Amino acid sequence: MISNKKILSLSLLLLLGFIWGTGYSIARFALTHGVPSFGYSFWQSVGPAILLSLFAFKQNKSNTKISVPHIRYYLIAGLTGIVIPNTNMYFAAPHLPAGLLAVVVNTVPIIAYPLALLARVELFHWTRLAGVFLALLGLMCLVLPKTSLPSHEMVPWVLSVLLTPFSFAFSAVYIARYRPINTDSTSLAAGTLICSSLFLLPFVFYSHSFYALHFPLTLPDAVILLEIILSSIGYILFFQFIKIAGPVYYSLVDTIVSLTGLMWGYIIFHEKLNQWTATAVLFILFSLILVTKRQIYSANYEKKYAI
Repeated sequence: MISNKKILSLSLLLLLGFIWGTGYSIARFALTHGVPSFGYSFWQSVGPAILLSLFAFKQNKSNTKISVPHIRYYLIAGLTGIVIPNTNMYFAAPHLPAGLLAVVVNTVPIIAYPLALLARVELFHWTRLAGVFLALLGLMCLVLPKTSLPSHEMVPWVLSVLLTPFSFAFSAVYIARYRPINTDSTSLAAGTLICSSLFLLPFVFYSHSFYALHFPLTLPDAVILLEIILSSIGYILFFQFIKIAGPVYYSLVDTIVSLTGLMWGYIIFHEKLNQWTATAVLFILFSLILVTKRQIYSANYEKKYAI
């Protein structure tokens, strides 16, 4: 019989993947309706920063620390985990199908594995390495054939958007090694988001990219606020999911995010896959399964035999 904990973990996994997967179509809609990339990125940092800080304060967890190790953590995690990957993705979003953008961005576990090997925070497994090469094959199916993408001009955008999962992966490895002790996750996230907002502020004003919300709200304004709310809920669900199921099972969320992104791309923008893009998506999704399944198996084995 399935335990209540497993049902709750699965529910949180699906809900978190659905929320994050929805964000790609929301971003594409906003960025193709007059919202500048820097302006959108700023709102998606400062909005969740405010809401998470309020949530932490309400939960009596407002202990965001300002020691040198904490400030270093906020700066590096904010730069590599929010500013660089999000802004890069938002610049590419108007030029790529939302579904494919979701799939490419969520190759984070595949990219993180070689980085984790170099950082010596993961063990070597042939199955997971095979997943990495399978993902590379999928990316080749996207960028090499002239008929794979709707326009061959999208190829540079696909290549440039790879900076986003690389940056996310670097951030994940950094957090795994250098997360400050005795600080709760909500406060760390709030501090990181505050720093990322401060990073973005000069770029927003220097490029005249600040997007002022209107009252009454326009449709792009409402979309921005919707994504702020969804992102904030996503952070809270993420912490709850890690607490209940553990960080290993969190790796499964990327597959859910990719599938959700493809679904919304089809529903909202009528995006369809041809033989090349369908093959690429299947390769990448299967590679995610190889990389994350082996990770879960290893964690269960080590837990069972107390390795």
